[in-house]
Amino acid sequence: MGDWWKEEDLPVAWDRILPGGPLAVEVGFGGGEFLAGMARLNPDTRFVGIERFGEGHRRLLKILAGDGLRNVLPMVGDAYVLMNLAFAEESVASVTVNFSDPWPKARHARNRLLREEFLHIVARKLAPGGLLYAATDDVPYAYEAADALAGVASLASRHPGARWLSESPFPVRTRYERKWMAEGRPLHYFVYQKT
Repeated sequence: MGDWWKEEDLPVAWDRILPGGPLAVEVGFGGGEFLAGMARLNPDTRFVGIERFGEGHRRLLKILAGDGLRNVLPMVGDAYVLMNLAFAEESVASVTVNFSDPWPKARHARNRLLREEFLHIVARKLAPGGLLYAATDDVPYAYEAADALAGVASLASRHPGARWLSESPFPVRTRYERKWMAEGRPLHYFVYQKT
């Protein structure tokens, strides 16, 4: 593939590129407000954001430059590919998927992130005891995600008495999350741990 990339460069050597503490990944960071907010609150944690759309990267880079945050690195690309290739097995402390597109039409279902196929990838990348956080505002997607999560044996619910939580486990909110909370929309939060 040329001089700039070699197969042995994968998975990414995060300790060299982004040195520091635990590695946290946000998949589909949108405008980056949640990622930047979490990075501010946790300066000893390394944050990697994955987003497929360039506008989100532009917004996040503007936030990072303005705040001088050095513990965040955004990646452009497909979450399935990047989670699979860029991270070593059992190397990630947490993965967060905030309000990913529910792709409500049946013909687009393969684009949904909270499916068993993607969740198995996440489970492989999480370190033992690592956490998966997911959230959706879409009721059918919440049920589908709960069923998919139940199909991944190495992930155990941190809220076994309920399919999901109605309150966020985080002190930082996304832009859409704040909007939907103001509208009184029901929100669904999942917290699962690698066993």
